[in-house]
Amino acid sequence: MLQQQSIRIVMAAVAIAGVSALPAAAQQRVLLDWSGRVDSVARISIQGGGARVSIVGTQENGAGDLHVRNELPHRDGNVTVQVAEGRGDVDVVQQPGADNDYTAILRIRDRSGGADMYRITALWTPGAATSTTAELNGEVERPHRGDNVRDVGLLHWTGDVDKTAVIRWRGDRAMLQNVEGDVARNVRADVAGVGLPPRDVTLRIVQREARGNIIIEQQPSSGNNYTAVIRVNDPESGYGHYDFDVVFDRR
Repeated sequence: MLQQQSIRIVMAAVAIAGVSALPAAAQQRVLLDWSGRVDSVARISIQGGGARVSIVGTQENGAGDLHVRNELPHRDGNVTVQVAEGRGDVDVVQQPGADNDYTAILRIRDRSGGADMYRITALWTPGAATSTTAELNGEVERPHRGDNVRDVGLLHWTGDVDKTAVIRWRGDRAMLQNVEGDVARNVRADVAGVGLPPRDVTLRIVQREARGNIIIEQQPSSGNNYTAVIRVNDPESGYGHYDFDVVFDRR
């Protein structure tokens, strides 16, 4: 009889503890699950009940398998990522907030040669957002020199342009210049591989989203110190969203 009573007391204590912890746990929600192969950089933008996957580099592996589970609330909160599979870096590079219309951005970077399989889950918890992995506005993040990245250069650029913006890419850096119209906003850029080499290469644009023109004004050469110049012309009023890669083939 005493043993049964002790068991009941323990079970009651566990039940009370579970109930007291439930409100905090219940506030956390799973936003989405994603799985896919990445051989360079992948980016997932989450806003409201939608999400968009952008794969940098080869498109042979597609955009992966995306399942949105719950809506990203239009209020302050902290997005985190759980990685079930993948050898590279998975970061939250933008936390949702009023300044970005409550949009979260996840970035997956695979620095090794070839593609690898990734499986991730994004979660949201209410409260003040924690710090994110820094991405410089208008400047490409430099790869780590000691990393075993694939021997190919490519620049992925996305942002909102009003009128005209020019991107100058040299080595592992790219700088943005606003030529006409309001300053470009929501600019995100990544360099994959070894960057732009100090030799003659022929660049090409892989366009993902644009309502205007994306033009390579200058190919890199010894005459311009191996600097590429890319011009984005937006012909309509207001901001237009642009998402593209600048790539060159292996030699």
